[in-house]
Amino acid sequence: MISDTIPGTSLEKTYNKLLKNKKGDIIVVAVLDSGFDINHEDLKDQIWINPKEIPNNNIDDDQNGYIDDIHGWNFLGNAKETLIFENYEFVRVIRQLKSKFDKLTNDQVKPKDQKLFNIYQKAVNELRENIKSIPDDYTFLNDLVTARKTIDEYFSTDKYTMDQLSKIDPKGDTILKEHVRNRRFALRYDMNEEWENYYRRDIEINQKYRLNPEYNGRKLIGDDPNIFGDGRYGNNDLAGDLTLESHGTNVAAIIAATRNNNLGMNGVLNSVKIMPVRIVPRGDEYDKDIAHAIRYAVDNGAKIINMSFGKEYSLNKKFVSDAIKYATKHDVLLICSAGNESSNADEKEFYPNDYDSNTGLEISNSFISVGASSYSLNKWILTYFSNYGEKNVDIFAPGKDIYTAKPNNKYESDAGTSFSAPLVSGIAALIKSYYPKLKAPEIKQILMNSGTSYQINVKIELEDGTKKLVPFSELSKSGKIVNAYNALLMSEQISKSKK
Repeated sequence: MISDTIPGTSLEKTYNKLLKNKKGDIIVVAVLDSGFDINHEDLKDQIWINPKEIPNNNIDDDQNGYIDDIHGWNFLGNAKETLIFENYEFVRVIRQLKSKFDKLTNDQVKPKDQKLFNIYQKAVNELRENIKSIPDDYTFLNDLVTARKTIDEYFSTDKYTMDQLSKIDPKGDTILKEHVRNRRFALRYDMNEEWENYYRRDIEINQKYRLNPEYNGRKLIGDDPNIFGDGRYGNNDLAGDLTLESHGTNVAAIIAATRNNNLGMNGVLNSVKIMPVRIVPRGDEYDKDIAHAIRYAVDNGAKIINMSFGKEYSLNKKFVSDAIKYATKHDVLLICSAGNESSNADEKEFYPNDYDSNTGLEISNSFISVGASSYSLNKWILTYFSNYGEKNVDIFAPGKDIYTAKPNNKYESDAGTSFSAPLVSGIAALIKSYYPKLKAPEIKQILMNSGTSYQINVKIELEDGTKKLVPFSELSKSGKIVNAYNALLMSEQISKSKK
């Protein structure tokens, strides 16, 4: 019998042995993400309500600068319209720096501009490679579609198993053999017809918006994203386009989906209110929006902020760094996904982070970067996609085959460090709920010190393409996977020692 529905966290053990018949304080957790289905059957009871705001009267009742922010705020839009699509950050880098560097060679660049020129060149190369890959993306998709239709026709049904697929004898038909191979691949990764339609639309969004330097979605908002203003823009549309935006719902549900209600899933805890803050478009988030969202969450009572997003470029990192310092000063814990590039975060910077590249020091003692572990306690314990780093990744949490909610009362399994971070956010909220006097830095240290260690060697690929075995314990600062049971025990001990 499996005692934990989320492998590696000992969550059910925590409830059964430590929290039975106990009630914790309600903790506000801000989730900075894409659109949210705040009416989802498994989430609606845990959505934050601004107690000082009167709904839909077009008045800023609590005078916090945001009109009718009943459940949170959407920084992607103007007062009446919502922004859905945006460029990747490297495309914005090109648009911003093109007039400065486009005609220059490396030896013509002034020494003081060399670092910026290198970023520009890297962005240009990345755009070129992404555009170059679009035909391959279509070929990949069309091969999967053709395989599905062919095999469905072969069986005269779309209901068949891997075992049935393996019994097909192509009899020298190389085309049929290829269709079987593609169909097996698609079934293994749940690439059904709905996925195909989504993927096709995603390629089209890449072409039209994310990879198109001529498209500038920010014009809808009408501000300058490179000037840090007062943040009074946006609207209270938290959904965006829920046919494209499931991520915010996914993440919020991992933290707070109603437990033991005989619906889809159990979140980490229910003594919580989720404050949705929409800042992630179909494209990369803006540093300005991240910074304003962090400040909004802090000013409106969040004690924990989950940030399951990231990018490899940051035009205005100082905006975010200052906001992280602001949250730290106000005793708010920030928890961020480490990224899905299979990279060493100590060598390749991933944003947002709390690392000051000038001093080499952290700017906050209340920021946690979370990598993704798997359910396999062997050499595959590090997921193939997760970033890692003994200095810039703090801890790991399960991030593969995570079952969660998606919009319109549906559920799905997915993977990524995006799903590891909310597990840690949920456990942090659990600690704060039952031990409210613990400060954010103390909760961070409890999470890191109480995790589970595994003496397992894993294979990583270096930048030059070579591979080597390293101990899992050297892939993060703590060397551990988060464990709720141990964290609650340690919280109890520390709380008693403070009395």
